[in-house]
Amino acid sequence: MAQSNDSYSIVIFSGTKTSEPYRLSLKKGVIKLFIGFSVVFSMVLAAFSFQYYLMWDQLEDVTSLRTENKTQKVQIQGFSNTIEDLKNQVVRLVEFDRKLRVMTDIGPPKSNTSAFGVGGSDEQQISSYAALAPLEVIHRDLELLQSHVVQQDKSFQELEEVVHDRQSLWASTPSIWPTSGWLTSSFGKRISPFSGRLSNHNGIDIAARPGTPIIAPASGVVTYSKFNGGFGRFLKLNHGYGVVTHYGHLSKVDVKVGQKVKRGDVIAYVGNTGLSTGPHLHYEVSVNKVPINPMTYILN
Repeated sequence: MAQSNDSYSIVIFSGTKTSEPYRLSLKKGVIKLFIGFSVVFSMVLAAFSFQYYLMWDQLEDVTSLRTENKTQKVQIQGFSNTIEDLKNQVVRLVEFDRKLRVMTDIGPPKSNTSAFGVGGSDEQQISSYAALAPLEVIHRDLELLQSHVVQQDKSFQELEEVVHDRQSLWASTPSIWPTSGWLTSSFGKRISPFSGRLSNHNGIDIAARPGTPIIAPASGVVTYSKFNGGFGRFLKLNHGYGVVTHYGHLSKVDVKVGQKVKRGDVIAYVGNTGLSTGPHLHYEVSVNKVPINPMTYILN
């Protein structure tokens, strides 16, 4: 390579003696520019590589966060579903509580046990609730659940006390069907199948096969067992508290006067004795000697 003041010359010789050498002349400015460009390019490439490395590392963090976020969403949805199931169970408990209070005539609970999902159409309240984050909704629902469970526990404690006090009365309440079959005549006014005239029917008629067992619908004492005119073979149970049950058209009686029976004990069998159009049980309930519709007491 030959050098002048403002350029560099590169001489390239060929392999033969006869050929002329090839001379390449490069100015110093061009070489300096090339070297500068190479340095700058190398620096830019290095900076880009470093930035790419940082971005790739951040991308892995973002991917990890997205995966974690999806997992948390699934967990939050699972918590929400569980809380929704618990809320439905609380609603069923409150409804069960209400039915027990109606059946026992206890009255409303002392504490407020209103169920989830009961309320007006306050759009502002609904929109503010919907604006909460999922975790805030879960936290709010858990607080509501805890409050309702505490209230419901107090209500059941109140019911338990009353039930204990009234246990003897309920054991004497004719609350189950006395036999299996189908209802053929209801309580109240009806056209008599014998006279064809409107008459008062003080009980209900349950048609069944002859010999179908009849059970005591409540605990009591047998006070009457004999043939009684149009009712045929007839039976009475005194359950106390003024409650008496009557059973007519029996084929057979399985108890004796003075015998104590419990709810579910077999006391007689369906028949067709007395004035009857077919095998059935005539069943009456009276309270203080006043006929009452037996369906008022039957729960099953």
